[in-house]
Amino acid sequence: MNLTLWKINLVAIFFAFSAAKAKMEYVQLTDQQGQVRKLSRLIMGTDHLVQPNWVTEGHPESPEAYVFKVLDEAVRLGINVIDTSPIYVGNIENLVGRWLESRKNLIKQNSFYAENDLNPDRQIYIISKGGFPFDLFYSQRLEKGSHSDELKSDLQSKGILQESGSKEEQKLVNSPPGTYASRLYGSESQIRERVSIELGHTLANLGNGLTVYLMHRDDFDSVEFDVIKRNQTQVETIMKALSHPSVKENFPMLGWSNWTTDRVNKSIGLSNSNPELASPQLNSPYFSLFEMSQRSIHARGIQVTHREMMDANFQKGIYLMSYSPLGGFSILDKPEPAWENAKLNAEKKFRERDPYWQNVYHAIFTPENEVRYYRALKWIKKYNQIHNANFTLDQLFNAYALAHVRTNFLTVGPITIEQVRRTVDSLVLSKQLGKDVLEELYTVENRDFSKHLRPSFSRSCLAFYN
Repeated sequence: MNLTLWKINLVAIFFAFSAAKAKMEYVQLTDQQGQVRKLSRLIMGTDHLVQPNWVTEGHPESPEAYVFKVLDEAVRLGINVIDTSPIYVGNIENLVGRWLESRKNLIKQNSFYAENDLNPDRQIYIISKGGFPFDLFYSQRLEKGSHSDELKSDLQSKGILQESGSKEEQKLVNSPPGTYASRLYGSESQIRERVSIELGHTLANLGNGLTVYLMHRDDFDSVEFDVIKRNQTQVETIMKALSHPSVKENFPMLGWSNWTTDRVNKSIGLSNSNPELASPQLNSPYFSLFEMSQRSIHARGIQVTHREMMDANFQKGIYLMSYSPLGGFSILDKPEPAWENAKLNAEKKFRERDPYWQNVYHAIFTPENEVRYYRALKWIKKYNQIHNANFTLDQLFNAYALAHVRTNFLTVGPITIEQVRRTVDSLVLSKQLGKDVLEELYTVENRDFSKHLRPSFSRSCLAFYN
């Protein structure tokens, strides 16, 4: 798009923008019992809500009282969906459960909200997750039960597993980061048993508060983040395990997280043809202006692309709830929103062998994404100049994801009250991003990045992608 047309488009939308204000939007879903629920398009993620050292080195863990205030502000502004997990930092799922219990009466009152028509159901809906692979780096043991022969063979060849014949718990030797054993591998009964154990912990944390249960990552094994090549458990086997009354009766809605499109589509077809199977309502893939490289941000992280999310028929039959490291508190805010700061911080953590950054560094800090970063920075500066506005980069990243036709929901991760407010205001900006702007922000015309890159982009990182 040339600069003249760009300016014309911005001026054309000015009047709509000037009259707009942030207002939460809701999507209507029907659960397994036929109950209609209105879920906010923005979902409050809690992965890093209490994590120490996340903003800067020495940043303390957020105290419970402040976490409650952040969650209160999200709900006050109309967010009625909280995304959590038993494996997130700081025992946050338990903290969310305590917050939910303490607010069960307040959320019914009009005075709790910025406007009376926010959160029309006067309910808080909690998303949690199961189906996690066993993290062998932290446990240093292979859980009892069946595991794939391919995984055991690889562990043996590296000296991590001394013997592989037993189905009882086995100790491992120096199992490295990124080494996982699938919880969704094996028979229907084994999957049901393993998921039920996880589900029990979540129910203890949340009581009756669980609304949506996501299988967070599909069936896979990996060693040092490299996925083991083998046949996956049939989708139908997993769905039968999750449809057993002892599992299904504990949550109104089922969904997936980080499942490939072919497996998602297979699950939609199976549930349509067999009413006895729990129907998956939501799928949560990675989606962002910053596309992942051939490395994902975590083991078996599955992304969807700009082209796919522009297609109204993509993964038709399921609601898409995308997530991104750029939502709310962005990975770029280290210690301020600047590509160079964020990249240097990520590289430092990578070289220190921080498990989180082993993949994120190479997955996100690519030449393509650096081009997109500076293009987005230029775009938002021009937009703010024309409209006398003060939108931030993280608001533009959120707006970009929200503006795609297949984004039903966006999971964001603000960790302060101010960031919650900024994130909700990104709904306003999302209305201004038409197809041409989305294309302009996303497209990298060629692979000659040298003229776009700042000198700070490390040669080692460039070499990784060439």
